[in-house]
This record gives sequence, structure tokens and C-alpha cells, in this order.
Amino acid sequence: MPINVLNVPPRHPLNKLSESLKHKLVAAQTNLFEMEFSNAADLCTRALTDLKIAIKTPPQLRDQPANSLGDLTAKDLIAFCSDLLTRNGIPAQAISLHAANLGHRIQLLRAFDKPDDIIVDTCQKVAEIVGTFPMTAEHIRRGRNPGDVLDPYILGAAQFLMCAGDFEGTISATVAHKILMIIEGLLGPLHEDVIGAMRGNMRIPEPRGEDQETLNPQTNPFPGADIVQPLLSTGRPLRFHQVKSKTGSAKGGDGRRLGLQLRELQRIYGGEAFYDALIGNTLRGHRSMAGVLKAAPSIVVLVGEAAFRELTGSTVGPQLLLRLYQSSFDVAAKQAEFRLQDIVSTIYLAFRQRSEELGEGFLETVLHDAIYGPPTEQDSRQYAPGRRRSAPRSND
Repeated sequence: MPINVLNVPPRHPLNKLSESLKHKLVAAQTNLFEMEFSNAADLCTRALTDLKIAIKTPPQLRDQPANSLGDLTAKDLIAFCSDLLTRNGIPAQAISLHAANLGHRIQLLRAFDKPDDIIVDTCQKVAEIVGTFPMTAEHIRRGRNPGDVLDPYILGAAQFLMCAGDFEGTISATVAHKILMIIEGLLGPLHEDVIGAMRGNMRIPEPRGEDQETLNPQTNPFPGADIVQPLLSTGRPLRFHQVKSKTGSAKGGDGRRLGLQLRELQRIYGGEAFYDALIGNTLRGHRSMAGVLKAAPSIVVLVGEAAFRELTGSTVGPQLLLRLYQSSFDVAAKQAEFRLQDIVSTIYLAFRQRSEELGEGFLETVLHDAIYGPPTEQDSRQYAPGRRRSAPRSND
């Protein structure tokens, strides 16, 4: 049976979307924290039950709203949990661990209606990324692009300016740098997915089809936005969010395009539009804010705590996101069994063997492998991309 999005007229454009999207919008309208937990006691009891901690919830929590507990900072929440566990006779040596776990669980329940599912999903995404970490010398000698070779001059600078001439330390710094770049590429989409799964939010699906810029209710219903917050009976209007990791994540030229797309969403569906940067504490130096606001003055540009507040509906939104990441990264790391020093030792040994093979120093070896090659691959007058050499003809 067809479903209608709540709190909007039957003929509203949102009700022209696919049934799967409408179901997701309704789910975001009904998985609200206040709807699941009528008071702080309900939240505390659920967290204790999830962790199988057999103590009773203080009865006075029934007179307090759920967010009085769910929106505590991590420090205050762990202090509350420590006091609760102490008064219920939990052994002193176990208090610290149980309090941290209980506080983490409360924050996860504050953020997600199904936190364990989100942790599993996030772990899978992280594990896939860990699988792309450099593991061998070839992985840092050359990137995915054939022309992306290790720069011997940067390596030389790192060896002497950072690592006191220690080449193995230089390899460690190089591997760590490449891994950090991979992690940085992971976090942008991960932020969108995780925040899009928080209560009251819906992650917008990636556009389909050849034209991914034009609004189409079936294939690309929300171009320019990453997260939609549907209307709530509490009075929160429909909201569209374009989310970036930090103020420098988008080029200045992207601002006008994003502004026009968000403005079109407002024209079609109504509501409000936000351009959010999660990391940062000032709008000064924002690369694309001017372009966004010039194209669409009605858009609200937010950064840091202000962005988290609108996206999560909580005063501790950044900690809610961090709590999910802590749980997911810890599980993914244990599953992957990745050890940086082991990888560095393997790669360093390969570089040493290559150096001995060529009879040159480490940097000279890197220079050799980064510069020399067949002339037909290096001179455009001889280069024929994609052309395969024909096999020699038989004399028969």
C-alpha cells in the first residue's frame, strides 16, 4: 500500500518520491529520541540491559526528561555512571571500565535507534578502507595512477629534515602519510552516512543515471544535499544539508553550483537549506561560502558546533559522532590486525634489497625507479597511449 510522508499535504512533492524513499523519510520522522524514551529512567534501563549490567535504575530519573541524561557531556555522563555503579555495589576495580561502557552506550542510544547495526555497517566500511592501506614497497613506490611515483626529493627532505637521516624512519613517515590521506578520503563519505543514520535524519541516496545534477523525483530527488531532515510534528521544518568535513573541503568554484542546487530544492519542496562544515570553529577563510550565499542568500552556512547542533539535534552532537567512531574503529582495528611497524619493516627491507641490487644508496635507488623508463613511455613524439605492439609475423 502506498505510504505518505507525515506532516505534509498528500499532494506535497515529497509524496511523489519512490515508496522506498518515503518509507525512509517516515522512519526518520518516527525514530525520535523523545518518542522512544519518555524519561531518563527508560534510557538508563535500556543501556544497562544492553550491557547486561544487573543493577536498578534510580527511581528519581523517572521525573527527568531523557535528554537530561542523553545530552550530558562524556565527562559528566561517566561521572554519573561511576556514581550509579558505586552505589549499587559494583567492585571498585570494575567501576572505570563499566562506567565508560555505560556512558558510551547511553550516547549511542541518544544518537541512533539501532546503534549496533550502525556500528557493524561502519566497521565494514572501515575494514574495506584498511584493506587499501599500503602493505608492500610497490604500494608506496607507485600509486593507482601509473604516473604517481614516489618523489625522491620529498623523500630526501623528509629523511634529513624530519628523521635525522634515518631512512627506515623516513619510510615510516611516508607510509603513515599515505594512510592518513586514505583515512581523510574515508571520513567525508563516512560522516554523511553516519550522521544521515542518526535519529530524525535520512541519508540521501547517491544519484543515478547520466545526469546527476538535475532534480528528478525518481533518480535524483535531492541534488546538492547529502542529508534530509523531514518535517516533525514538533514544528521542525523540512531541512536539506550539504555536509563537508571542514571549511576547506570544497573548492571555491563549487559554491555557486551547490548554492543553485540547494535553492532549487527549496523552490520545489520548501523548507530550509544548510551548508555545513563539521570541523572548524570560525567561518573566516571558508573557501566556498561566498559563492553559496551569492547564488542563494537564503542558505545558512554553518561550521563546527553550530553545524553539529542542527544536524544532530543535540548539544553534544560531536561527541555522539565520536562515540560511534570509537566503537567502530576499535572493532575494525582488531579485525584487521594491522600493525604499522610490521608493514614499515617489510617495506624497508624491500627498499634495502633493491638498493643492494642496484648498488646505489636508498635515495638514488628511489630516484632511479621514479625517473628512468622506456623512451617510448616518456616522449610524446613516440608515445602511443593504448596502442599494443603487434606480434612479429611468421616467415611461414
